[in-house]
Amino acid sequence: MDKDQCDLVTRIAGIILAGGASRRFGTDKAATLIDDRPMIAHVAGRLSSQVEALAIAGADQTYSLACPLLEDGAHATKGPLAGLAAGLIWALENNFSHVVTAPCDLPLLPRNLVRLLSTQEQTSPAVLKTSHGIEAACAMWPISVFPIVEERLKVGKSLSMRGLLEAAGASAIQVHDDDLDGSFININAPDDLAQL
Repeated sequence: MDKDQCDLVTRIAGIILAGGASRRFGTDKAATLIDDRPMIAHVAGRLSSQVEALAIAGADQTYSLACPLLEDGAHATKGPLAGLAAGLIWALENNFSHVVTAPCDLPLLPRNLVRLLSTQEQTSPAVLKTSHGIEAACAMWPISVFPIVEERLKVGKSLSMRGLLEAAGASAIQVHDDDLDGSFININAPDDLAQL
């Protein structure tokens, strides 16, 4: 990825990270129905209106969503960074300058996530900091971070999103819970779904 590829007009794509094994949930949580729709469809509905295009990374089905499926390829067992890498490659191929990531288990994803993330200079990653801490899985990534992501995947350690944000010099944007048009409540287990 050269400098010219990183100097694109700001165009933002959304990447839903759906490659997890759902061990704590027991079944494919992305497919779990909430109000007769798969959980991932709720995430897609909230994110799609904020971005120019949407893709799903790491899943083996579309969940009846009209989105491209991005394969994690050689990094398939390496968690959300593999999905981010696939999303960055897809974004570059489609002339996007940034991706915003969101996991498939946030059915109340804030409808103003991208606007809040866009308040900082967009040459480095941006992430929100709420009263619960850094929301590492929901961040804006310029395509210029791809070499850092790829290097971490090749080395095979420090594969957390939080670690990547720190390594890439991300801006943490402090927001109040009242500023969010939605919530970062995630569904990791059946009890979480019952509470929702």
